Amino acid sequence: MINNAPILVMVYDRLESLQKCIETLQKCEESVHSTLYVSSDQAYKTDDILKVIAVREYIKTIDGFKEVIPIFHNENKGLNGAYQFATDLIFEKYERIVFLEDDIIVAPNFLKFMNEGLEFYKNDSKVISISGFSHSVFFEIEAVFKSKIYFTNRWCPWGFATWKNKIENIPNLTVSILKSDLKDKNFVKKLNDIGIDLFTIFKRKLFKNEALQLDYKLVHYMIKKDLYTVTPYTSKTFNIGNDGNGSRTKKSKKYMKFDNKQLENAIPFQFSAFSFDKVDNNFNFVVNNTKLNQFKKILNKIGLLQLGYSINETKKKWKRSIKK
Repeated sequence: MINNAPILVMVYDRLESLQKCIETLQKCEESVHSTLYVSSDQAYKTDDILKVIAVREYIKTIDGFKEVIPIFHNENKGLNGAYQFATDLIFEKYERIVFLEDDIIVAPNFLKFMNEGLEFYKNDSKVISISGFSHSVFFEIEAVFKSKIYFTNRWCPWGFATWKNKIENIPNLTVSILKSDLKDKNFVKKLNDIGIDLFTIFKRKLFKNEALQLDYKLVHYMIKKDLYTVTPYTSKTFNIGNDGNGSRTKKSKKYMKFDNKQLENAIPFQFSAFSFDKVDNNFNFVVNNTKLNQFKKILNKIGLLQLGYSINETKKKWKRSIKK
């Protein structure tokens, strides 16, 4: 019998999305045998205090799991700090983890997929994580593939599972290392193969003199070490936070058009050992090959990307000053 990995859900101030996330998790048969950690960060501005309080009152009422362990921070840690605190706490006791942010809803067999995947690939040195989400949701998938999985070099934070021993020793990624890697043609080619958005995102980090964090840091690590994420052709999760209310995602009509009912059917799945012929970065590439990202790529090629970032930052500061 597989020991179910603990589940970590992170939330800030979005009560409604958290409720939907928990409600879909409760429909997974494995939920009653799983320990749920819910990390609630403290408000970083006065306007959010009451919303955070409401979120915490709801967390106290959650049931349907083996155990519910709230993590209530007394000061704002930010996404990175709250994530590190929670994962450190969980890894003191467990060797595996299932992670979601509050805006992720899941299929009825999401936890089954995660836990069986963690067991199946635990000794596979090429696999660093199990992803619940797949960009294949935006494409017609042939019936023969719907129960299968593929491998991609791109980390996906929209519901994933991983192992302590595979991520705990990932080295810090400094600005100087990132700057050097972005001059490496081989690294840049691999980066562009999984989405042309990543290069300009990384360049923006250099412009702001910021190190990569969380999923972007993990993408960098995966490319450098040639590691892969297991991904289902039939997605087991979806992000409902692309409505403009989240802290990390902008409003997206494409994602808002998705019919969430597609997740209600527990499509069977089958795992298979890693092999290079099952690597498929096409979904990631096509979805992220937007006109805006193409434009940014052109700006970088002609040496105007940094100027574009400067103008954008000036525009943001001007808008903030107007609001005051």
